[in-house]
Amino acid sequence: MEVLLEFDSVSVKYNEHEVIKNLSFSLKKGEVIALLGPSGCGKTTILNITSGLLAETAGKVSVHTKKFGYVFQEPRLLPWRTVIDNILFVMKEKDREVKQKQTNEILKMVGLDHVANDYPSKLSGGMKQRVSIARALAADPQIILMDEPFSALDPKLKNELQEDVIKLIDKNQIGIIYVTHDPLEAIKLADRILVLSSQGCSIKYEMNIERSRTERDYSYLKQIELELRNWVGGIT
Repeated sequence: MEVLLEFDSVSVKYNEHEVIKNLSFSLKKGEVIALLGPSGCGKTTILNITSGLLAETAGKVSVHTKKFGYVFQEPRLLPWRTVIDNILFVMKEKDREVKQKQTNEILKMVGLDHVANDYPSKLSGGMKQRVSIARALAADPQIILMDEPFSALDPKLKNELQEDVIKLIDKNQIGIIYVTHDPLEAIKLADRILVLSSQGCSIKYEMNIERSRTERDYSYLKQIELELRNWVGGIT
């Protein structure tokens, strides 16, 4: 399977503080990697290095695509643009008709075609986050970086959006790096989970989830969560 991203013994220092230490992993097309670890351990730094916002101080990062999407914890929509215009804004230069057709298809995919002409102020929190996901897809990415995208949502809405993401993952075969504090969320969405140490952001445990996402029922999730929590401990 095509490799989209490789970290080879990567380290990052701020002044004398080593945020990432000797980190190695790769991301393949259609694979979801969850980064699990406490606040301040360097998870967001990994996303910033991947997207080119930050440079490594040692080792090598090889990114085999320039097509990225980004989903933040907050939707970060432009309030003066409608839903459809927020999405059109990130699309590359194309014929307006082509862009409009693609955007309509993406909005249907995330169940928002009925609010295409609404402004963000009229949307619920969950709908705004769906727009954020749609906007990431509109960039035609090979990699999507997701930084705790559901942490501010209530459990019911969080579960609904997780189901949406599972469908999008399986349909589009996009590589995803997914940052979370929630072990159960990581097990539900990821193919592979990297548990990061609290200091120096090295990998202290790696778990491969063998069962397909659609076959991970509640009993399976809880069973794997017990194993994972032995390594994760109390995440804060």
